Amino acid sequence: MRLSERFIAAYNRIDREMTRRAKLDRYVGFAQLVRRLARTDSTIAQFADELLEYGDLRNAIVHDAVEPGRIIAEPHPDVVERMEHIAAVLEQPPLVTPEFERKVYTVRSQDSILDVMGLIRQLGYTQFPIYDQAGEFAGLLTDRCLARWLTFELDKVRMNSLEEITVADVAAYDKTRGKNVTFLPKDATVFDAYNEFERRMGTDRPRLEAVLITEHGKKDEPLLGIITPWDIFRLRSLMGR
Repeated sequence: MRLSERFIAAYNRIDREMTRRAKLDRYVGFAQLVRRLARTDSTIAQFADELLEYGDLRNAIVHDAVEPGRIIAEPHPDVVERMEHIAAVLEQPPLVTPEFERKVYTVRSQDSILDVMGLIRQLGYTQFPIYDQAGEFAGLLTDRCLARWLTFELDKVRMNSLEEITVADVAAYDKTRGKNVTFLPKDATVFDAYNEFERRMGTDRPRLEAVLITEHGKKDEPLLGIITPWDIFRLRSLMGR
């Protein structure tokens, strides 16, 4: 196939996929579809600027005014490959599972903070979901919270055994009150996860420390995986950015 034919084929695949997602019963132009879906669809939103440019390029390649469907230009190979990549991602976007499915180490409110510090040394992790005595989600223990607790309680730490200090004692210094974590269902896309981190940037909302994955995105369900700020580059790679 010529490059132009491959480009048009990918363009048509994207157009069909956007039409399917929009669930419209009438014709809507390519650019209008992109703008409409980008408001609510995180996958389309990540490619919106490119898709609008490629929509203009399609109109430059295909001259409908003189002869419907007549190809009058050939796109660059890199552009064609990028268009085909976007089409493939939209048709089958990478999901957070199994990409980020893994054992999530949790702590209990009544656990000794000394034991948790041992976990940190052993595992190298700095985020631990907290569950209370009833087994309900109670927040996220982070290195930031530990540092804040230590800053204000250093004298008390010197006078008392760390074994007597619980996770709940330390978590009381969490300024975010649990707003530094969010939940996503296992069939969420990596675009959804990336968007959760991105939309916190430049706002006065607490920094997102973790995206927790459960069956339906509910916090009373068993944890299936976790995504942290350390995974941002991996998310971007999976998104093709």
